Amino acid sequence: MNRPLRNMTLKNEIELYWSDRAATFDQSVSHRIEDRFGLPEWNAFLCAAFGLGRDGTLVGRRVLDLACGTGEISRVLTGLGAEVTAVDLSETMLALARAKMAGRSWQGHLADAEALHLLDDAAFDHAVTRHLAWTLTDPLAAYREWRRVLKPGGSLLIVDGNWAAPRPPLHRLRHWLADMLDRKSPRDGADRVAHDAIVQRLPYGAGLTRERLERDLRQAGFTHLRPLPVNRLYGAGMRGHALADRLRQTATHRFALVAS
Repeated sequence: MNRPLRNMTLKNEIELYWSDRAATFDQSVSHRIEDRFGLPEWNAFLCAAFGLGRDGTLVGRRVLDLACGTGEISRVLTGLGAEVTAVDLSETMLALARAKMAGRSWQGHLADAEALHLLDDAAFDHAVTRHLAWTLTDPLAAYREWRRVLKPGGSLLIVDGNWAAPRPPLHRLRHWLADMLDRKSPRDGADRVAHDAIVQRLPYGAGLTRERLERDLRQAGFTHLRPLPVNRLYGAGMRGHALADRLRQTATHRFALVAS
């Protein structure tokens, strides 16, 4: 983080923060979807979310990838046959996604996921977002926008977590064992300062629970909310990673909701 933050809005700071992390984003175990074990689990997870059965496809369906980052979720969606439109606030992230998604049924747009003015009403069968909801500056406005661009009966999948919740004893033990095997370098101080300065001003900065998310989605007009287990994504789906990295991953405080 080496650019001045003077006179910047919260939204500007969020864009800057994630742009500065873009180059190493795919090195994150919790972000990158490993092909041998992670990809099959994500395929099954998305098929379950959209009621397709474990070996279903998304051929003929239009799917919106909200805050696509470097395109990992888009990669899974297009692999299942979906026609994907992706948006992200960071041009740096979007450029990496464009390179990764070249030749696939995919188009990316520089846009704020909370204000999708460039997208038509009732344009998509499904919308997906991973690790975005907790960063929203106006959650209800965002959810109403996501509802607007979905077709009647369309579904929204949100994968997120309560990152502010304290780690339970078992989780702390797993991290201790991981550090014994492979101690990670301390997080960059400037990165931590920038992160904390953003989080303390977010509506979900004190932690996003599934119950709070359900309440807000209902207020925005979504119905038929259905929780979806994420255990296999962060268990069996992590078998391709080193043991220390697998120990640090856990489904604790993570959750997924499908809303229609």
